[in-house]
Order: sequence, then C-alpha cells, then structure tokens
Amino acid sequence: MARISPLHVLISIALAMVIVALPMGLILMPIPWMIWVVVASRRESGRGRGGSTVATYVAVTALVIVGAILAPVKTTERVLDRRLLLPKTELTLAEMDREVNFDQTEWLPRYVDVGTTKANADTRIRFSATNITLREFVDTIESQSTLRHRFAHCGNGSSVLFGGDCCFGLRLQ
Repeated sequence: MARISPLHVLISIALAMVIVALPMGLILMPIPWMIWVVVASRRESGRGRGGSTVATYVAVTALVIVGAILAPVKTTERVLDRRLLLPKTELTLAEMDREVNFDQTEWLPRYVDVGTTKANADTRIRFSATNITLREFVDTIESQSTLRHRFAHCGNGSSVLFGGDCCFGLRLQ
C-alpha cells in the first residue's frame, strides 16, 4: 500500500482553503488546482504513489468544500440575524414600502426593500413584537402574504465559505 505524503495533505488543504475562501474561488482555481495535482502525481509516480496522491487531493478538496458549504458563516445568515425595531406590531405592506411611504420608513434598514402592488398594498402583517430579528421579519411577511425574499448580489464577492456578499440587499417581492 502506498504511503500518503503529509506534505501533499498540507498542500491539498491549503489549495482547498483558497478555493472555498477566495471570492469566485470555484471559478478561478480549478485549472491551477488541476495543474498542481498533475505535477504532484507525476513526481510521486516514480515512487509508486501517483494514484494515492491524486486521491488525496480529490478527497481533501471535496471534504473542505463540503465543510465550507455546511459552515454556518454565510453572509446572508449574519444579515438575517440582525435586530430590527418596528414602529408597531401591525403594519401594512404599503407602510413598509419606501417607494410608497418614504418618510415613514426610516426604521427599515436601507438594504431592505419591500415591494408592493396595488393588489397587496393593504395587506396587514402582524408581528409578534416590535424588537425582532430580520429573519423573523421576513418569515412573518412570507407567512402572511405572497411576498418572497431574495438576496441580491453581483457574485464578485461570493465564495463557497461565505456565500454571496449581499451588496444589493434583501428584496421582498
């Protein structure tokens, strides 16, 4: 049985961390990663460890990527955990829409956009309290109306570990 080189394990961990932490790492890193794996496996082939070297890089990279996907450090999760102070526990969708009611929405974070139509503008949303998280705010609106949330971001700051960067905010439409 071929022995796995600790150096290749460390290098594969480092490369995988770059893939998951670097913005757009999944797009920018596959070719350099493949070149490195091919060079390493060719060097180790002379010692009879070429296949185990490739397997090491693939397994470690897959484990790090799966761990990053499951990691609870996504930007969207941090945004949803922020506190929000509502003016009252019952609001209409029109009262939360900046385009309709700009002067009365200073309590709403600037990165949150509640879109209304003539059909749903009078829909009343009842919140459990005035001091809630943004997640509770979104869940309550989604459970009492047809609006659904979506984070908007360009993708340039996206990474596997942290997800999208939310530079365009949260939209409820």
